[in-house]
Amino acid sequence: MHSISIHCPSIDDLIQKLEGVQPPDLIQLYGTLAIKEAKPWAIYLSQRFPEACRIGMASQRHISNGHVKSDGATLILSYFEKSHLVHHSAVYDGNQADQSGQSLFAPFLAEKEEKQANVYIVLVDSKDAIQDEFFNVSQQHDLTISGGRAGIFDYENSWVLYQDKLYQNQSIAVGITGKHLMQQRDVFVDNIAIGRRMLVTASEGKVIKQIDHLPAQQIYQRYLSNGEKISITLANRFALTTVHNNVEINAVPLRWESDGGILMSEALPEGASVKFLYFHPAQSLHSITPKIQHLNEQRPDSIFVFSCISREDFIDEQPTDKLSLLNQVLPLHGTYCFGEFFTTQFGTRIMQHALTYLAVNESGCGLKREAEPIQIANEDDSLAPMFNLISNAFQDLEQEHASLVSSNVTSKNDASNNETSRNDWLHDLQTGLLNRFSLLGRLSNKEDIFHLAVLRIRNFRLINQQYGYNTADDLFAQLAHYLKRRLSTNSVGIEFTCYRLSANEIAVSIHSDIAPKKIVRLFRNLAEDIESQEFSTINKIEHLLTLSLSVGMASAFDELGEPLCEQAHLLIKASEARRFAQINNQPIYWNGDLQDHATSEENLDWILKIRKALENDDILAFFQPYYDSQTGEEVGAEALLRARIDGKIVSPAFFLDLIKQTQLYAKITLAMLSKCERILNTYPNVHVALNLSVLDFKHYATLKALREFFKRNHVNGRLTLEITESESIKDYEWISPIINEFREAGALLAIDDFGAGYSNLEKLIALNPDILKLDGCIVKTIDTDEKLRKLVQHINSLAHSLGIKTQAEFVHNSAVKQLLVDLKIDYLQGFHLCEPLSESEWLEQYNDETN
Repeated sequence: MHSISIHCPSIDDLIQKLEGVQPPDLIQLYGTLAIKEAKPWAIYLSQRFPEACRIGMASQRHISNGHVKSDGATLILSYFEKSHLVHHSAVYDGNQADQSGQSLFAPFLAEKEEKQANVYIVLVDSKDAIQDEFFNVSQQHDLTISGGRAGIFDYENSWVLYQDKLYQNQSIAVGITGKHLMQQRDVFVDNIAIGRRMLVTASEGKVIKQIDHLPAQQIYQRYLSNGEKISITLANRFALTTVHNNVEINAVPLRWESDGGILMSEALPEGASVKFLYFHPAQSLHSITPKIQHLNEQRPDSIFVFSCISREDFIDEQPTDKLSLLNQVLPLHGTYCFGEFFTTQFGTRIMQHALTYLAVNESGCGLKREAEPIQIANEDDSLAPMFNLISNAFQDLEQEHASLVSSNVTSKNDASNNETSRNDWLHDLQTGLLNRFSLLGRLSNKEDIFHLAVLRIRNFRLINQQYGYNTADDLFAQLAHYLKRRLSTNSVGIEFTCYRLSANEIAVSIHSDIAPKKIVRLFRNLAEDIESQEFSTINKIEHLLTLSLSVGMASAFDELGEPLCEQAHLLIKASEARRFAQINNQPIYWNGDLQDHATSEENLDWILKIRKALENDDILAFFQPYYDSQTGEEVGAEALLRARIDGKIVSPAFFLDLIKQTQLYAKITLAMLSKCERILNTYPNVHVALNLSVLDFKHYATLKALREFFKRNHVNGRLTLEITESESIKDYEWISPIINEFREAGALLAIDDFGAGYSNLEKLIALNPDILKLDGCIVKTIDTDEKLRKLVQHINSLAHSLGIKTQAEFVHNSAVKQLLVDLKIDYLQGFHLCEPLSESEWLEQYNDETN
């Protein structure tokens, strides 16, 4: 596809310039014309190009081939080769904005999914600001929208064009559909939030009367001119910003009222929490240059601009500031609006003082091109660092204040502490971020967190080992800065706070009530971008490193608004989701999708019960014997974990997966080891098998306890270490020396649940186990399944050829037992032979058999 634009001061000029022009597919007409003046233009275009889709609107300024025009009209002609257009128009009623939006998009949504438009251009005429509810439909159906609200300074003569008619209080949408159509969009807002939060205490429509119970004009004069009167022109550069119904509102002062109030460009409701917003291009000019350079490399076919009428980004028709940067990619076509539409992850927002663009490419190939660097000509960015300093300082003060209040720092007990000591304990000294203690205080005492994300750097240890702690900490700080910068952009528009939880974990609390799926999508995209980002080291020789992440997300409410997790438990659930993501090699996981559907309260209740069981010695070992298949004699017994909860014996199936995520798991392993040690020392001829997971070998305290156990005891083959979850062994070179150390100390090694998954047979055999335990899933049906019977036979033959004994679990009937005996499996275990017994029952049975 391609687009051209033609600026015409008059309709006669239009007629002349359109001679010989081929009929386009899409016409956009943007004119500094009153509605009566625009009618002849609409009639002529319908006669000249009757087959084209024709849209447009009144615009105080418009852009033709990269030049800003403020007279006549600009005609944008677009020619598509592989895409087609669908379009519709509907009345816009500000009192029924949601219904108006539904009416506009209903014909599009009635199409089959494969025919849904990739992107929509939407134009609206309204005498008042567009209501947020108009775009509810876009959030419900994930529609991507660009466009804006019509506007000339003479409001009564504003209009929109649809085909051959001009309308007022009307909305228009054009959907562009193409199998290979690619679209890129962005939004740039030259603003910085400055100062403390204030409360709108009286307002009427668009007139804000009082702020913090003082006349609104007095607040402006106090902060901007130390109490002196200021001009509305100066005040116009300082909007008031707030978030209402998840949409950012930037209200610009338009007129001083005689009663001390201020007429604003947008309505600010009473009770709104507002801050000053200063418009200045230096704040973000450098930060957006890489984005425009990336756009340049993507080779768009056309770029349509929808910019705010308040932006002074041209001199003598020549674009300046960000508009000039975009113009280096392609000659721009577009218009200026009284409110720009831009779709984010959280729906379509109505922006103010924003520059938005829609770049379209029909090829869909995604090939990059070698492009000249985008140039910033004669810029003076000396103010940018100052603006960033002010913004970050106020953000830190707000977050610190929230944490101080949440943690009751201002209590009488702390009154004697000096200011420095009272604040330092809330922060991580290396990065300046708030710390875990600050987050816990806020979670417990301040009901303002809707979602919590926990991000862990998975390769942090390797970076530490290769480049040192200073480099690793610096990379963490770079990650924190990257996150804050990405989340602070106007295209995201959420309230958030960052915390450092540990050496390699960062948490982000979200204070905006946004649907979980949109937050999950946001952090999935963030994680993907971070992993493709290169971070530089601070060594003398610069190295470019990439970070590998696992992300867990927890929400207080589900998609339907039903409670999902108490705020106080968000960190537990986010950490649980992050661990699940890492174990299952997924980039992100959400607490609402966790397989364990138990509530946070139930999980915490189990943790408390197991902690109490440990304290009261109610962690028990039950023993299930296993037998020699040929003689029928008992060879030994496997120690099985049980817990006495409220007087009942409880299987680990109810709590072990949860407990593995806590420090209690290591204590349970040590308790089971202690019970086995006591039995081995009391009964010199007893053989016991103890289950250990790969997690146990990675836990320092457990590994240390095992080494001390073997120093104290000479087990001489009477203790078998059964390695469970062998599928999770990733680093055989790491675990092999540990296992060999314990075997040299007298332990036997068994691989548990062999055949349950896709075991790496070669590497498992390389561990040189003494016993392979065949999983119940391949044993329990060998009496009816010939294929499984042959599989067991082959595994048994292979093991015996390597000098490894075999043991079958889940022997549940006499037919299975007899087949295993005939196959000469070495050891048999199962309910058909003996159920798990308490320690006293098993020892009594053992003594009877021995006698």
